[in-house]
Amino acid sequence: MRPTPAFGWIRAGHRRATTLLLASAIAVIALLAVFATELANTQADSKAEIKSRVHERAVLAAALVDSLFGTVTQQIPAEERSFDGPQISDALLQKERGTAHYLVIVTPGGKILGSSAGFTAQAQAELNRSGALQLVKSGDPYALGDLVPYGKSGVIDLVVPLSTKYGRRLLVEGVPPASLSGFLSGTLRRIPGVAGSHNLLFGTNDAVIASNEAARPVGYRVRSAASRAALGRTSGDRNGRYYDQVPLTDSTWRIVLSAPSGALFASVTGLHEWVPWLILLAFALIAAVALGLGWRLLHSAERDLECANAELADVNHKLEASNVQLERRATELARSNAELEQFASIASHDLQEPLRKIRTFTEQLAATESDRLSERGADYAARANRAAARMQGLIQDLLQFSRVTSKPREFSQVDVGEITSEVLDDLSVEIEESDATVSVGALPTISADSLQIRQLVLNLISNAIKFRRPDVAPEISIRGDVSGDTAYLVVADNGIGFDAQYSTRIFRVFERLNGRDEYPGTGIGLALCHKIAMRHGGGIVASGELGTGATFTVTLPVEHTIPEPDGTAAFDSIFDDAKEHADAIK
Repeated sequence: MRPTPAFGWIRAGHRRATTLLLASAIAVIALLAVFATELANTQADSKAEIKSRVHERAVLAAALVDSLFGTVTQQIPAEERSFDGPQISDALLQKERGTAHYLVIVTPGGKILGSSAGFTAQAQAELNRSGALQLVKSGDPYALGDLVPYGKSGVIDLVVPLSTKYGRRLLVEGVPPASLSGFLSGTLRRIPGVAGSHNLLFGTNDAVIASNEAARPVGYRVRSAASRAALGRTSGDRNGRYYDQVPLTDSTWRIVLSAPSGALFASVTGLHEWVPWLILLAFALIAAVALGLGWRLLHSAERDLECANAELADVNHKLEASNVQLERRATELARSNAELEQFASIASHDLQEPLRKIRTFTEQLAATESDRLSERGADYAARANRAAARMQGLIQDLLQFSRVTSKPREFSQVDVGEITSEVLDDLSVEIEESDATVSVGALPTISADSLQIRQLVLNLISNAIKFRRPDVAPEISIRGDVSGDTAYLVVADNGIGFDAQYSTRIFRVFERLNGRDEYPGTGIGLALCHKIAMRHGGGIVASGELGTGATFTVTLPVEHTIPEPDGTAAFDSIFDDAKEHADAIK
């Protein structure tokens, strides 16, 4: 019997429906594969982000320790006149020794010009093997050696170069570990971390110099093979703990941060790691059920259609519930990442409290005990107060630097000319005191974060005023242009300028080309400008000539576009164009 036309139409519909179902199955499998890949990449990126933040925390801690010692050692060369002679009196060194185990003056070649009591043959042998002398000889402003045996407590060599009319000399102070361990251990205790984390300072001989862990006090030496293997690596997991270590710039020391791997990576391991995969599996099962039901619907009689539709509706409801649960987990992961970004801010606030106390106590000391303080004592109190003030400024600048991307505001239309006028009004006192001349050309209107653009313009103009040549009135030019979708802001001055080889280095955090006594500051201003420009999808380049002046060219999109995650692609695409346009606008 030949099939009826209706039967043929049903068979054709079956084939079309089967084809559609197979295509849907392939699409679901592809979607699950993409989702699984993205989920694996997201978890890997989250773990890498945690490791990066631990490393950033170690770098910040190392920089703070370096800065503290740099501030303290700046006071030592002030007494270099006392050691400016063809031969140094041992009695003078004994008088200046203070709480140190010994004081020694040596030449860069290693010849001892004088020494105080306490400088034993053992101390001399350890000094000759010390890496601190080599650091100072290579140009470091100071150097700290390892903790080496000396009496019952040990000793740490602090080496500071002195410039005398008889040539360069090195002042070596044998510092008792107890005089350093107090504030160093306090600094290490204030580094945030998870429960069970350890923060330690090691020398090259694996001796502990400072620690926040009672089980590893000053002088403790690592002896187990597992611990030595862990310290032999820059970072990584070992014996259930994650390690990250960073060397200090002006010493043979290195700071080591260690935390239990389980607690550190809790947001991307254990239940947090497997729940998204379980959700994905549930989604796959639900999709399989949905496809099975679809196949059943295709081969069911019409009398079962209503029942199948009801089952399909139930499956859709479960699918929606799974999607809601998946979104909730995604929100929890985002909140976890936000909490990680707050660590740097918390550390900055916690570090300011002891500095405020130092300033309060030194000011009270100067006010209430001035009659009983010697001239040197009053000078030391004033220097300590200024050092604490500089550290407060450094911490505040670091906090502002970290908030460029962690606490951004929404973009709006910003008149750069109006922002510049407000900044010049704020800087009117500095401009008048420096007898500066500021010329402002036409400036564009762009889509941007107005507060950050204001900070960028303020930093560039204040830098032009600050880094001026002696007895030369500053002349500052501010102008802009728009070419296509890109806006240009150029700030040029006739100040001290810089060597062209430092044109990219000056945008690093803590980078300074001049001494702090010549030009105050923390070395974060230009790094902040660079980060603001990158956050807006643009960039900043510098050109200049030593003793002539400098020009900074900022490129920003006229309309806001989402930049690359690290800003590198956006910076590379406009780097050469910014240099050419800076010359064209001059």
